[in-house]
Amino acid sequence: MLRARTKISKENRKQFILDCAEQLIIEEGLSNLSLGRVSKKTKLAVGTIYIYFESKEDIIAHLTIKSRALLLQKFIQYSSQKENALDKIAEILMACYFFYKEKPFYNQLVSFYETNSGLQETAELRKASDKITAFVIEVIKQGKAQKTIRSDIDEAAFSFWLWGTTVGIIQLIEVKSTVLSETLQTSELDFFKAHISHVISSLQ
Repeated sequence: MLRARTKISKENRKQFILDCAEQLIIEEGLSNLSLGRVSKKTKLAVGTIYIYFESKEDIIAHLTIKSRALLLQKFIQYSSQKENALDKIAEILMACYFFYKEKPFYNQLVSFYETNSGLQETAELRKASDKITAFVIEVIKQGKAQKTIRSDIDEAAFSFWLWGTTVGIIQLIEVKSTVLSETLQTSELDFFKAHISHVISSLQ
């Protein structure tokens, strides 16, 4: 019984540290995260933080796993009401856009390892990413079965292309919003919808 209580206590403390680190990143930015700041926020000694996490990168990895799980939930939520696989792909992409708009902190973490080449993903991170890829691949396979998606599409390669281009478009929207409105005279959402149209066209 005592051992069970200790385990629960440790898990609660670990989650408390993650919650505080998340709040710190939201308030001060990802680049400013440090174990010293986490220690101050949690009022726990740095040595205690090290019991649960090897480094600040370890904390970021745990939060990234959470972010990827939330994104997958968003994919499922948006696409579940559609039967046509092309409609599902469109909804998955819209989920990406609204995830970025509604949860910018989590969106930043989802693509953190793609935009920081010096960092290596853990097995848990890769598993979280693979679940997203597997979901998209399954939708593409459904489209092939429905004959709404071209039979020559390589599901795995396309899923990576889809992820890369969508992350790039969202980053472009984030840094070039003025260009979109003043030069192209379009809204962020309309620009992203154009991206969706190009993706759908490439599948047919």
